[in-house]
Amino acid sequence: MAGIGDRIRELREEMSPADLANKLGIHKNTMTNYERGGSFPDAKILLNLLEIFPGTNPTWLLTGEGSKNSSEPVQRGFVMFPRYEIEAGAGPGRTVQSEQVVDFVSFKEEWVQNFLRVPRKDLALLSVKGDSMNPTLNDGDMILVDLRSDRIDDSAIYVLEFDDALLVKRIQRKLDGSIVIKGDNPHYEPEVLQKDRAETLRIIGRVVWSGRRM
Repeated sequence: MAGIGDRIRELREEMSPADLANKLGIHKNTMTNYERGGSFPDAKILLNLLEIFPGTNPTWLLTGEGSKNSSEPVQRGFVMFPRYEIEAGAGPGRTVQSEQVVDFVSFKEEWVQNFLRVPRKDLALLSVKGDSMNPTLNDGDMILVDLRSDRIDDSAIYVLEFDDALLVKRIQRKLDGSIVIKGDNPHYEPEVLQKDRAETLRIIGRVVWSGRRM
């Protein structure tokens, strides 16, 4: 079965691997490795490929499904974000990896720059699973996560990894070094991590936007 490396090779056509590698800002050996299936390009490379070859269907590039050319090209003034298959709150937790990109979603570039003020490369789009954050976040909602945010601001919403679970919760740091992890749904009891366990908490990023499932 053809892999993403075969589709990258198909995209570049007469362009040499070295030329495409140069456009992507990577070593030609890295490009060769992508095309041979030795590694999977990260989200930044995938986005750059879609910019170099406008009109390419993102779903085809990722999965080989559908037509090579997109019937709905990204309009000027819009930027695409990769959406990952992992679901915050579902578990088991995993770090955000390029292999988990399942599609791309477009947002207005002006809104991203002026409202979010986060570089596109530092944003990840995930889905919420479960009702522990109701009514703020519902099951199936999409969230944009600022991957640069690895420190805790009280009462902000974060995606975090703890005990092999990927969670979306509010976090509050206490003076004794412990951390309170809680949802907005009053039916769920908050969990308090003492200082020694709190140090094992890994912050994936801070939630900076949410979109409700219709």
